[in-house]
Amino acid sequence: MTHSHCGTSVKLLLPLVILAFAVFSEYSGLDIAIGRCFYDAESQSWPWKSAFLTGGILHKGGQKFVIWTMAAIFVVLVLSFFVERLRRCRKGAAYLLVGSLISPAIIALIKASTHIYIPSTLEIFGGDKPYVRLFDAAPPGLPVGHAFPGAHSSSGFAFFTLYFLLSFYKPQYRHYGLAFGLVLGALFSITQEVRGEHFLSHDLVSLVICWYCAWAVFYLMFRKEMGTRGESCGCVAAGQKESSPSEPSGVMP
Repeated sequence: MTHSHCGTSVKLLLPLVILAFAVFSEYSGLDIAIGRCFYDAESQSWPWKSAFLTGGILHKGGQKFVIWTMAAIFVVLVLSFFVERLRRCRKGAAYLLVGSLISPAIIALIKASTHIYIPSTLEIFGGDKPYVRLFDAAPPGLPVGHAFPGAHSSSGFAFFTLYFLLSFYKPQYRHYGLAFGLVLGALFSITQEVRGEHFLSHDLVSLVICWYCAWAVFYLMFRKEMGTRGESCGCVAAGQKESSPSEPSGVMP
């Protein structure tokens, strides 16, 4: 098996392992155990829910950061049709915009159809809603929970698009893009979990959805270039000559 094929298998299968762990976290009680660490049973409250750091900076501030970042990318995309120097940025900007927005959109659709509730509203945490897991049958008449998968974390994991974009144009920097999406998504995940807004499993599922969406959109938008370069992953940097042993190979791991 070639290095590129091995890397493709990892990118395809590892998210499925994470998905399996998300189901394990939910059905093993790990979700509840983690939630109890941040729930104050005596006051029946979540101390971090409205804290300045979590509720203000990391939640509301995080939302604004993502919105302004997407707005900036959109401006670059629009200007690329009028400014000659930005023309070469058009496809990359379009990919970042579409690839980063499609996963939160899909997650929003799923949230609108599942009967899973946020921890702070559950009876086991002082609320009035039943604890319904992914494969449990929802009680008759139970309204949609609008909690699964995690939305805030998806706005961070959506930046997995940076990994694929850099893999194509600047492969030597692709892992920085991966790290940015992972760290931002993990930070947003922890924020919501300590606030009683999500369980670990909710955010792990969001991670998987964001990864596959970023990969799928990348393939759809760059498959022509990928075929031209003859790389199964389409990750040789634009205009980069065939690499020698001392040069970056331009192939995603």
